[in-house]
Amino acid sequence: MDLGELINTRGVIRLETKDKLEALEQMIEALSKRKEVTSKEKLRRAIKDREKILSTGIGYGVAIPHAKIAQVKKFCAVIGISKPGIPFDAMDGKPVHIIVMIAAPEDAHGEYLGLLQRITHTLKDEETRKRIIDSKDTKSVISIFSDIA
Repeated sequence: MDLGELINTRGVIRLETKDKLEALEQMIEALSKRKEVTSKEKLRRAIKDREKILSTGIGYGVAIPHAKIAQVKKFCAVIGISKPGIPFDAMDGKPVHIIVMIAAPEDAHGEYLGLLQRITHTLKDEETRKRIIDSKDTKSVISIFSDIA
């Protein structure tokens, strides 16, 4: 699965907020406009419920909020980028600069775990994170994510 294909041209968001919940809300709004998502409210609830259990801030300035629900017909994703960073209750206590929000079908367990693993592994690379944060346009961000093998 090519992550770059899961992101459309409106799937890269420059986040200006420093508030975690506001950032999540902006990303939920963008993701729920995708034809693959049939219920914004169910997506919102699933993302926020997941965050209540444990922050999806994995460290390295990265968060991967995700939901697997029946109201998603096909995998889709949006990327949020914050140059200054957002306090996110991440595992390492540092601000988050890259947020990859993923919506997946309820029955796609294997693919879902594989995708989360690939994104996590790739974004642990400091050079990749720097390229994403410093990217000038949506096309270059999508290109970076298309390279995730």
